[in-house]
Amino acid sequence: MPQVYQTYVTQISNNLTGETQALEMLEKFSPIAAKMSVMALEGLQDNLKKQKLNSLIQNTFGVNKRHANSVINFVSGELESARLCQTRHIDILDAQIKSVQAEIARSLKRLKNHREYARAVEKHKLAIKSPQKTKTRKLKKVPLLKRKPEFDDACPINGQSHGQTYLQLAKQQLHQKKRQLRMYQDRRSQVIKRGIKVNLGLNGKIPFVGSTHETNSNQICQLTPGVIPSLKIRVPYFLESIYGEYCTLPLHKINQYGYDKLVTAWALNNALTYVFSLNQKGKWVVAITCLVNFSITSHDKSWGCIGLDINPGTIGWCATNRHGNPVAWGKVNLDLHSCSTEQTEARLAYAVTEITNRALVTQKPIVIEKLDFSHKKRQFHSGRKYNRMLSGFAYAKFFELLKARCLKLGIKTIEVSPKYSSQIGVVKYMKRYGMASDSAAGLVLARRGMGIYHEKLPARYAFQTSVRPEARQHVFAHWQRFHKHYLKVASRHAWFSTPTLTGSAGDGLANTGNLGFPRASAQARESRIHPSVKA
Repeated sequence: MPQVYQTYVTQISNNLTGETQALEMLEKFSPIAAKMSVMALEGLQDNLKKQKLNSLIQNTFGVNKRHANSVINFVSGELESARLCQTRHIDILDAQIKSVQAEIARSLKRLKNHREYARAVEKHKLAIKSPQKTKTRKLKKVPLLKRKPEFDDACPINGQSHGQTYLQLAKQQLHQKKRQLRMYQDRRSQVIKRGIKVNLGLNGKIPFVGSTHETNSNQICQLTPGVIPSLKIRVPYFLESIYGEYCTLPLHKINQYGYDKLVTAWALNNALTYVFSLNQKGKWVVAITCLVNFSITSHDKSWGCIGLDINPGTIGWCATNRHGNPVAWGKVNLDLHSCSTEQTEARLAYAVTEITNRALVTQKPIVIEKLDFSHKKRQFHSGRKYNRMLSGFAYAKFFELLKARCLKLGIKTIEVSPKYSSQIGVVKYMKRYGMASDSAAGLVLARRGMGIYHEKLPARYAFQTSVRPEARQHVFAHWQRFHKHYLKVASRHAWFSTPTLTGSAGDGLANTGNLGFPRASAQARESRIHPSVKA
């Protein structure tokens, strides 16, 4: 049974019975809590010990030890989150810088080829215009242009009337890549120079962090369930002369969604954390966080899974049976271009609902890729449209919504390695079942979720290429060697021309030669013939 920390937010209505005194106390405590948070942040950044920092906050602001400890723990979590975000941001920028540097190296090589071809063409034209003579006064033959005419120094690229030759276009592309590299380098230096920025809120948040070792899960803010639940708040020392030792805050508008989870956590004496803050409308809200147990109702993974292959623009899925064979597949289109934050979240939620509803009906677990999805945003390509989709796709938000809904519905989520999933799906399953490449990758992920990792390389490719199965070697090693042959095929749709495992061997040998694979040698072909046939 998975356990996840859940937060439930409840708005506090102003000017209702029993709320006035508590809200006045929170309004007076809020600016002091903001100053306490700033002092705690400075002390944690200076590596000050928490005991000394706690005593300093108590003596400075006149609060008890638990109030100070709550602020320190809350700010410590915010600081750690900001550090992780900065580290991830720098890692993404480093990967983008490395990618652009590789593009610049390729552009320099391409530009060199352009210049060499332009010089060769100029020399060839000069030989035609001003032919040289031999000693016998005969004209020398004009030598043939040895370089392949893959670069033209006169015609515009693709016949487009942009007035640029291939050489000029290569110079412009190299210039743009250098500008992009400088932009990423400046952005990285600014992130490092800016340092770690922690958002503590404009008006200050009042945290009451709980613990399982305290009474009613929290010593300074305790929940009292009932028809109208209430919070018993410990007043800080500097306000005791006005409001007394404790204040009671009734929650007339308690959030009914999750209230049973809060009561269960209170009954089990699990830690309850309360954070009071002002929303955008100026109303006080309280966010209550507790550890929630969720039950799983989906079948065991051995009875089949649903694999998801996440790509910008589409989400391919494939459902398998207990043997690992596909029974249904498809994809969900996502158009997130020029969408606001709310629109993006709404469209992602719609896609998540469509996927989880299918998993709920079939009671199959969902298999996803186990990786840091910021890694996909580092893989920039030359295509502007693809890079725009890649940058705009909210990977973290999608998986946050997916996992939250799966927990709510009792659907089990399994994370597996995504290595060579797209490649295996295209080579082995795309044409065999007539599915798209993203659905084929989802089939591979679903099989891995079931524990089927033995995706062996087809014999026709292992025979005709340098990929040879070796003993005591992981199957990924074969696919790694096969990867260079896989990249020679320009489009994934070209793999539809290759035969499936049910096709004839003769057709397979004939068709694979058109995809960049070396033909089988005569000695290799003879080794396949049965000895009786040779005789």
